[in-house]
Amino acid sequence: MSADAVNGSSQPEVGYQLNREGSNKESEGTVDGTKKKTGHSKAQKDGVSENIYRKLSVINGEINKMDRDQLKRRLADLKMDTRGVNDVLKKRLKLYYRQRKLMKANIRVPSTKPLYDYLLVIDFEATCEADTPDYPHEIIEFPIILIDVHQNTVVDEFHSFCKPVVNPQLSEFCTELTGITQEDVDAADTFTTVFQKAKDWMKEKHLGEGNKFAIVTDGPWDMSRFLCLQCQHSDLVFPRWAKKWINIRKTYGSFYKCRRKKLEDMLIYLGMKFEGKQHRGRDDSRNIARIAIRLIEDGCRVKVNEIIHNYPGAKYLKFAPVDAESTDSDDGDVDDTDDKTKVKKEKVKVQGSISTDIDKGMSTLCIEDLGDNSEEDVSDLMTYYKLQKS
Repeated sequence: MSADAVNGSSQPEVGYQLNREGSNKESEGTVDGTKKKTGHSKAQKDGVSENIYRKLSVINGEINKMDRDQLKRRLADLKMDTRGVNDVLKKRLKLYYRQRKLMKANIRVPSTKPLYDYLLVIDFEATCEADTPDYPHEIIEFPIILIDVHQNTVVDEFHSFCKPVVNPQLSEFCTELTGITQEDVDAADTFTTVFQKAKDWMKEKHLGEGNKFAIVTDGPWDMSRFLCLQCQHSDLVFPRWAKKWINIRKTYGSFYKCRRKKLEDMLIYLGMKFEGKQHRGRDDSRNIARIAIRLIEDGCRVKVNEIIHNYPGAKYLKFAPVDAESTDSDDGDVDDTDDKTKVKKEKVKVQGSISTDIDKGMSTLCIEDLGDNSEEDVSDLMTYYKLQKS
């Protein structure tokens, strides 16, 4: 196949020749249109698969040669998103042809069915001080953005400021970084009260009770550092649902084959701009949600890739009995869509409440085993703050 086949000249476009090649090789039929059994051997089927993958390799090679205008024009013809850097556009186009050709050849396409029903995007803001290692951070903003994975859209939000107790007076550095004022936190409830409100909100959505979900964060710090320290400060049991989470930076870098990027750069790479104020928990969470939705639309099957036990602070945490009795390979952590015994799923409800304790409900969660055990350094969070502020 020539480069012109992809570049939009007078030659056929990508996929056209492949369509023609397959047109005369379909199963033989009778006069009335019914198909005959051809009795293809395994070797013949393997040969067909090999041929299709060879053609896909050629298509990928031609896509790699396309310039930005050609990529955008082709994606526009297919009524697909044309935003993003060239690598993103190529990834999007290759995935389209891969799925199309495999389906046409009756070759099993890797499942794109989501592992979870909902994603909960969380980006805490916490007290901090410049050039102070091992600062006793306390959560001062608690946002949750709820994404319905099947609709791939945001369906609800939870948000509250929290009043710090260990260091009730916010530092100038903290206010400058986050935009959160002393008045904001003075008028708020303590974390213990806000945390209970968040769990009540989750119960109203029936999360963990037939609706599988996973937490999404930008980096490892929200769960492994901020929530970890906060549970120690407040003498709270660390919640089961926060033990494992999706680090969007890892997912993003792995899917788009690029180095890990901070939030604003991830958006730019996808042809989007940050909306709202940076380093404000709710605005950061909303933008992380936009990236998660874009990843899913581009064909990424997002799944958990971080676990609290990989981080030093975990040894100081208190876990609920259900956690002590379970392991990472429990049945409740395995995705089994054919399990007839699972609780019937209920749509997320904005109104209403149920009485079942949410931590017990977490025992039915579907959380995939880790695919990436690498860690990010969180021993000195000041490096993180300096990077965020730069």
